Amino acid sequence: MKKIALLVGHRKGSQGAFGNAGISEWNFNRELVKEVVKAAENLDAELKIFYRKDEGSGYTERIKEVHREIDAWGADITISFHFNAALNANANGHEVLHCASSQKSGEYAEIMNNIFNRNLNNRDRGVKPKTMEDRGGGFLCRGKSHCILIEPFFAYYQNEYMPGTEGRKSLINSIVEFIKTVS
Repeated sequence: MKKIALLVGHRKGSQGAFGNAGISEWNFNRELVKEVVKAAENLDAELKIFYRKDEGSGYTERIKEVHREIDAWGADITISFHFNAALNANANGHEVLHCASSQKSGEYAEIMNNIFNRNLNNRDRGVKPKTMEDRGGGFLCRGKSHCILIEPFFAYYQNEYMPGTEGRKSLINSIVEFIKTVS
């Protein structure tokens, strides 16, 4: 049985981008991960939600701290939940980031991206490998688990992924399909 950490992107004190429904990345994904856990409860995987703390001495220390917690729990895979900032209709699509030096996280990123391609009604922006020096790479390339960071849509399209929409169902089903595939 795989242990999969679900990390809510950003934190309460720094909530990330706001979408056209007026919800921050942190608040949007805080609710989304709870829905994913509920939808995946019958799968052969152990899921646990993690959050970056507001306390600490900067971004890098907060990332190290959350990785220590994820590593102590024994996660095999970590999914970091985000959405892309951009408040115009020209920016549309999904992408999945992973650590460039981890072949396994690259494989997981490809699996997730292929699932998004089948299930989400937006453009494929691809799988994006990151190094420790790249934005987001400091998170992706730390810790013992294989990490991916999902950006399933742009902020302009947040209304399409709010609770009760077909987009939200597709997003949850995509993540559950990923969990089922890798478990």
